[in-house]
Formats: sequence, C-alpha cells, structure tokens
Amino acid sequence: MSQQEKQDQGKKDKTLSVTLRATNGANWPTEFKENTKVAKVIRDALDHFIAEGAMADGDYRLALIVDGQGQPPLPEDAKLEDTAVEDGALLALVARDPQVDG
Repeated sequence: MSQQEKQDQGKKDKTLSVTLRATNGANWPTEFKENTKVAKVIRDALDHFIAEGAMADGDYRLALIVDGQGQPPLPEDAKLEDTAVEDGALLALVARDPQVDG
C-alpha cells in the first residue's frame, strides 16, 4: 500500500466524537465517521432518543451549537467532513417546522 493510500484509508476511517442533544435537553455522546451523511446522523439520533423515551418521532433537522448558540441547520445531504462539525462538537436536533399550539 502506498503512502497516499494509507493516508486516504486513515482519512476514510476517521471518526468524530460528538454529543447529540434531544429537544428535551437529553445528551447522547457518540461517534460517527467523517464521511457519514447528516441525514444518517439525524436518523440514528432519533432512533436513540425515541428508544429511550426522550423524544417523539417527527421531522427534525440537525444544528451545530457554537458558544451556546444554534447555527443554521446542516444540509442533510452533506457529509460531516464537509460541514463545520469537528471532533467534540455539540449537535442539536431541532424541529423542522415551528411547534404550533392548538
């Protein structure tokens, strides 16, 4: 294996440690490969939080939290490595549509 192939392989396998946050504030420290699509992170987070009773199923997006402030939702078809998500990031699930009382 050439040096370039080793570097490419290492990059392909690189994981990011992130914390996902449910709408009720519950946290899930976990890891995803850098080449994971944002849509898969959302699905996995929903599966986790629904299973533990922290959230109800719904239509959610994923936002990066920087200095306590939510950023615009991440594009769902992007890979984590193509966004501003870095190792140790906090990502929050946010409802796609505003909640309406009713």
